Amino acid sequence: MNQSTDNPLYFKSPQVEASSGALWLKRALILWAVLWVVVSVKFIVQPERKSVYPCFADSSVNWWADRNLYDNEAYHTGFRYSPTFAVAFSIFAVFPPSVGGILWSALNIGLLVVALRLLVKEIFPGEWSQLQEATFLILCLTGCTRAIWSAQSNALIFALAALAIVCLKKERWWGASFILAAAVHIKLWPAALALLLMARFPFQLGPRFATACALLVLPPFLTRPLPVVVQQYQNWYELLTGPYRTLRQAGLRDAYTIAEHFGTYIDDRVYTLLQLGMAGLALLWCLRLAKITTSKEAYFTGVLVTWVCWQLLVGPGTERLTFLLATPVASWALLVSIRDRCYRGLALTAWLLLVPLGMGAVERLLLPVAAWSPAILPLGLLPLIAWQVAYFESRARENRISQSEEGDGQAAQNASLAA
Repeated sequence: MNQSTDNPLYFKSPQVEASSGALWLKRALILWAVLWVVVSVKFIVQPERKSVYPCFADSSVNWWADRNLYDNEAYHTGFRYSPTFAVAFSIFAVFPPSVGGILWSALNIGLLVVALRLLVKEIFPGEWSQLQEATFLILCLTGCTRAIWSAQSNALIFALAALAIVCLKKERWWGASFILAAAVHIKLWPAALALLLMARFPFQLGPRFATACALLVLPPFLTRPLPVVVQQYQNWYELLTGPYRTLRQAGLRDAYTIAEHFGTYIDDRVYTLLQLGMAGLALLWCLRLAKITTSKEAYFTGVLVTWVCWQLLVGPGTERLTFLLATPVASWALLVSIRDRCYRGLALTAWLLLVPLGMGAVERLLLPVAAWSPAILPLGLLPLIAWQVAYFESRARENRISQSEEGDGQAAQNASLAA
């Protein structure tokens, strides 16, 4: 038999590899569709069990009834989002809980899958085959399922962050600004990503982002009387700046959790300084990325990973389900480390700690024998941070060596021509 790689019967031929990759990509997308179907069945059978959807929907109802969105003692919703989000969620709250939950999960899953595919196509450095993309989607599915199951908004947050970065790569400044502003009006902490990006694009992004944030404050004023809306914003501000700001809940997983379980007490003021110090290091690293990376794709990937690591390690309000954000970047690191043979041990350790070992069921299983198991998730960020720095620095070093060799070769060629 002809063993040429052009022979479609040869198992390593491009035709066979492309066909296999397309098949696995289709299977990966089907798995995500199956997840939506299963979540939809759950909303039909038990719409309020292990779900934050009632919190969102009830808060929209409270908005139209002019009730205090943030009076959690009276309404027990636990709502901490902006009035703009409460108004926007009315699209889902007008439906019965089952229907609204199905539509909400469809939005989260659909946007997340689109964002993940755009990251592969537009942002992640290097060429990605369909088989690699399928593997990436399946790895992401394993880590994102739990947060999607509980109807959290974290999938939507990550999708918006990824879409904003894609817009920035294409220099669609207004689109990126409004997408980032929308994420900030859901949860405030995506503002950290905007600030990291503004360090590179201060004039293109800064004024537009500020304008977009201001404009998205206005929709609630179009729906209710002015004094009511002003009071809602005041209540939101008091919630964010009051005792809730430093309240340590049992579900939080961050650097504070590591300190707690290894016998170190951290004063709130010291922890605030730690957060600011880590933010400064993240900013310096992003500026370093702008200098050493040779492509927009590498720079934006590095900024995305840096933001995720900062938010999950020392950012505000990081719960176990917030670690959905880490799954895509840890999966990317794992696949790239295998493909490029680059610090595979670090990437594998990070992925194992952040995805399978970080699941709530595994944590509860380990708790009797390892009291520090709640710290597994934040500990998993440490090898991911180390891998990212090692990866980008090694790529930069290789580029410098390659450029130096090319320069020496060109100089030798010029010398021979002159002779």
